[in-house]
Amino acid sequence: MFEKLKGKYVFFDIDGTLSEFRYNNKLFSDNDYGCQSLKDLLFGDLFYKARPLKTMQEIISMLDSDKVFVLGTVFTNNEARQKYKWLAENFPNIKEGNIIFVNKAEIKPLVILEYAKYFKLNISEIVFVDDRLDVLREAEKLGIECYHPSSFVD
Repeated sequence: MFEKLKGKYVFFDIDGTLSEFRYNNKLFSDNDYGCQSLKDLLFGDLFYKARPLKTMQEIISMLDSDKVFVLGTVFTNNEARQKYKWLAENFPNIKEGNIIFVNKAEIKPLVILEYAKYFKLNISEIVFVDDRLDVLREAEKLGIECYHPSSFVD
């Protein structure tokens, strides 16, 4: 997989892509916030305890840090603070200025297109790695090369 990413501008999701998607020892619950409560998102440190995925750490450590981006979603500023701290400790070669947070996963493909336009990048120079199939499908429709985290597992 490294060869497919080498030299490209790569946008990585966080939850379920750079980290295990599991909080409070659950994958999901019946609330609108996945397996986290609103209290967790506002005041807790659940995300900070997330397990980083070693394969992704290895791959990102070999990529050009100027071309590695994080494109994640957040609900609260507390969650954003935790994710910045977590990324700094677990993926130290990702530059803080290359971390992008949005409020809905569905807009990620459009964010990538705006980055390409703004920085005058050819879409063929960009790769998107995310665990949401609906978002990956939309990105592929827009011409963005996409991979699911399962592509990184042997």
